[in-house]
Amino acid sequence: METFAERVRVLQAESARITQYLHALSPATFERPSACSAWQIQDVIAHLIGVAETYTNSVSRGLHGDMAPPPGRLPAGQTTASLAAASIAQRSIAARQALGDQLLSTFDVANDRLNSLLAGLTPVQRELPCYHPGGIVKAQNFMDLRLKELAVHEWDIRAALEPEATISAASIPAIMTTISEAIASGSLRWAFWAGPQQAAPARYRFVVSGPGPVYSDIVVDGTTIRMEDAGDTVADVTMRCDAATYVLLVYGRLNLEAALASGGLVIEGERALALAFAQWFRGI
Repeated sequence: METFAERVRVLQAESARITQYLHALSPATFERPSACSAWQIQDVIAHLIGVAETYTNSVSRGLHGDMAPPPGRLPAGQTTASLAAASIAQRSIAARQALGDQLLSTFDVANDRLNSLLAGLTPVQRELPCYHPGGIVKAQNFMDLRLKELAVHEWDIRAALEPEATISAASIPAIMTTISEAIASGSLRWAFWAGPQQAAPARYRFVVSGPGPVYSDIVVDGTTIRMEDAGDTVADVTMRCDAATYVLLVYGRLNLEAALASGGLVIEGERALALAFAQWFRGI
């Protein structure tokens, strides 16, 4: 398991790498569609600015014992990706329009402020509870949450420009931790889009190789979801893939048919039920 100092180094290195990448893009590229539905590349960058500012505010207030939601936000734990998607998109697009040619410089400032705040947390401060729309979160967990945001949205940008884009390997351990734990955005509960109640729950078993290997079940009944350790219960569908594929699948970025055709995802069980998994994970 990584130490706090090691996770700080990963966050700083990933932030610096992504910042350099964004600054190398041409202004015309910013107006191109991203892989995130209805967002241009510049909207994705504006979203990352908003996330950094929100996290900085939440951690700063949490260090002073304030876990209340900011004005206009729901109490912690009362929203999910499906409920927040429209408002997040509206805020990101509006912010991009307001920032104009200050987009990248604002990203740099917001990113550096958050990284400095997280890196400077004392051992006591790391454990302090802070507000997040998805739930109350320890201050130190915002590092994993930020790495998840950077990695997934970097993919949204790169995938629109590079056919072979993938999730950064350096961020995968943090993302896998975020998915498996019920800590705010990024967790399965946050990422789940509820649909009609099913006659019987569907049990998906994931056998994931690579960084942060997984051998667990995701059980869906249409309206609820839970993650369980894989045991003796027979799964309806078994999915075998690497960690990067698993991350893209959970965050609604993976075309299942294409992944199956390429061999990046192998299924055992009913194919139609396997393909139905995508209806519950559509991304944000």
